[in-house]
Amino acid sequence: MKATEILAKLKETFAELQNHAAATPTATETHTKPKTDGSYATPMTHTLPDGTVIEVSDMAVGGIVTSNGNSVAPGEYELEDGTYLIVGDNGSITEIKSDVAVDPADATAEMAKKILGMSEQFTQFSSLATQKFESYETKFAEYETKLNKAYGVIEGLLNLTQTLAETPTGAPDQSIKSNNNFKEEKQDFNYDILFS
Repeated sequence: MKATEILAKLKETFAELQNHAAATPTATETHTKPKTDGSYATPMTHTLPDGTVIEVSDMAVGGIVTSNGNSVAPGEYELEDGTYLIVGDNGSITEIKSDVAVDPADATAEMAKKILGMSEQFTQFSSLATQKFESYETKFAEYETKLNKAYGVIEGLLNLTQTLAETPTGAPDQSIKSNNNFKEEKQDFNYDILFS
């Protein structure tokens, strides 16, 4: 492979890298909705009044109830908090009942406290997230500036190398004598490995 062919391949590769970097979406363009990762929630463990330990995959209709890794038999199971799970075939929850009476006024006041607490937590989280995102935007802008400088340097080096490769080489000046004891061996280098 000649020097000019190597340079042409290097320039082509560099152009592909630049185009790929330009085509990559920015952080704000990438995702506007959270992605699900397909992971499962950790099962909840409950102890029945008879001492049997069960695991509930999801405390909702459709959740699976198991004991020692096997689905429980269909039936009604009372949990320690007074909740009853009605389990159908294959350990699937078909209904959830609760014998605990709840005063609506207490439930409303408790819910209002929870909402207020969640609102405060969300406000704190929102301000922290905004600060972090702003610092990341600054860092990304710095990295983008550095990357553009690097692209300029690489482009300049490629142009310089191209100029040097295209410069004709002349025969050495015969008036200058050099004495060396080195045997001249011509080696053919294969640069194909750089572009595979």
